[in-house]
Amino acid sequence: MSPNSHVDDQVSDSISEKKRFIEFIDTKKDVSDFSREPSEKKVTLKQAIIANLIVAPIALGIYLGFVLTGPYYLLNETYYFHALLSFCCFFVLPVLYQIIFHMITGRAKYLFFTTRKGLEPKNVLNSLLQGCAMHAGLFFPWVALAQIYLADKVNSLEFAYFLPKPMDWFYHILFVALNVMMFEYYSKAFVQIQFSEAEGAISLFGGKLVISGGKKLGLVLTNILWIFGHIPEFLWLQYDIGPVNAVFFILIAGILTSYTVWHTENIFGVTIGHILLNVLITATYA
Repeated sequence: MSPNSHVDDQVSDSISEKKRFIEFIDTKKDVSDFSREPSEKKVTLKQAIIANLIVAPIALGIYLGFVLTGPYYLLNETYYFHALLSFCCFFVLPVLYQIIFHMITGRAKYLFFTTRKGLEPKNVLNSLLQGCAMHAGLFFPWVALAQIYLADKVNSLEFAYFLPKPMDWFYHILFVALNVMMFEYYSKAFVQIQFSEAEGAISLFGGKLVISGGKKLGLVLTNILWIFGHIPEFLWLQYDIGPVNAVFFILIAGILTSYTVWHTENIFGVTIGHILLNVLITATYA
């Protein structure tokens, strides 16, 4: 064997090793790429509008059908029936719609309780901190101070809850929680997050008005819904904290909670904080 052939064999072996190394790296890349979670399919603006045009009339029709033919009672309370009815109409119904929509299209993976970014630990933590701090540190003192300092000036009534037994507490908090979950999901998830995540645009009036999906649209729509949805609450809240105070309370609560959802992309904090607010008020005035 000549020296040159020995050198050729070494060169050939070196090339073969490099090829095997490159193939190994390529294999790793393929495995890594395959294991990545596929990108989340987002709804279009048209799909978000259709969802609301389908769910809203059905939910509102069922709700008003009972309200206008009532009163109805659950556990001898009209409020308990109202809370359960509202929960079924404005929470269960839109969630079922989104589940079916996801099964058909593969979109709305998280049913708009959150986005993928909203599930990041920092966003979950920020949501919980902001939601609980806002409701316990701002809204609860607001209500308590209004009860103390505005009672005589606006002829307001004091909060009063008659819950003599532990089961009375349980039922009250349960149905308050259902009512809160209903409103936070419909306004903040089904409307705000859905339209914030929606892609595309629609043109109206021959293209003179173009509406694009995105966070700004979601913020505007949720606050409009928040105001109209809180009209029934204003009708009794004005007697507890005063009419002007009640208006500002509802407006600021809507703006601040929608900003938290804008920032954290989930409804966890505002929902838990809202329930906490009602627990604090009940514990204080029961």
